[in-house]
Amino acid sequence: MTKVERILAAINFADVDRVPSGEFNLDDNFVAKLLGLRNDVSFEDRVEACERCGLDAVAFGLENESGNQARVWAELKRWREETDFFIFALIDGPFQGTAKLFSSFTNYLLAIAQGDPIIPELVQQVAATNLELGLDALALGAHGIIIADDIAYNGGTFVSPAALRLNFFPGLREQVKIIQREKAPVFFHADGDLRKVLHDIIDSGINGLHSLDFPSLEEISEVRKTTENRVCLMGGYDLGWFEEEKRIERAYNLLEVTSKGGGYIFGSSAGILGSAQTPQNVLEVYQFVNNYQSNRVMNSHNS
Repeated sequence: MTKVERILAAINFADVDRVPSGEFNLDDNFVAKLLGLRNDVSFEDRVEACERCGLDAVAFGLENESGNQARVWAELKRWREETDFFIFALIDGPFQGTAKLFSSFTNYLLAIAQGDPIIPELVQQVAATNLELGLDALALGAHGIIIADDIAYNGGTFVSPAALRLNFFPGLREQVKIIQREKAPVFFHADGDLRKVLHDIIDSGINGLHSLDFPSLEEISEVRKTTENRVCLMGGYDLGWFEEEKRIERAYNLLEVTSKGGGYIFGSSAGILGSAQTPQNVLEVYQFVNNYQSNRVMNSHNS
């Protein structure tokens, strides 16, 4: 299977030749350590690093600032034309995008709590602006869209589920509906504990859920059961696990919970590998993941 075929198969809960893998980004510091570089990291170096890790998917964050936007567009287009990776484009969701318009996150939360009438107006503007960015990215060759909307932390959502349902989830549903008209899969990214609004997120029509930033495998297993055969999961491997002696066991336990029956893309919860990760450890984990399915088949035949 090609990388694109493998990711699409996972999204559609179809058979795959191995568990697909994806990260948003490999930080240049990580790439330099992995490849032993002393000079600046080039496009070719970034591609080689992704290949060494066995990644199938990468992602590009889209920005509203025109100066940065031109660079991102050029980079996305080059990855599409010169590599065979599945390319996600990252756009802000209604909650996260609107937060950037406030002087502080505290002021933003206060405005929501107080029912400030400016919130619905700003949300509508933000959702429309980021939707346009996503459609432009698809026109340039992106295969799918990830709506990044950090609505939660480890203790739950930043604002009440009722406030999210009133002010933000309608905009999310609209973004998903319009993007899917382009026959492109849409993933939702958020850190933290989403369980109180998980059904709302699923009902928005998303094809995938990224991060799986939960305290334990029990919570991830709960989410897998809730999303079974409806939403592809992506991520779940904590960055700190790469540095543990039991890193392979961590990967095995995660795959046992998430990958049976398809609908899973392996990756870190953060989506970004940086200088804190030891390259050899990362390669060891990814090699195990890439061989996981074939080893299971072999073991089942031998038993």
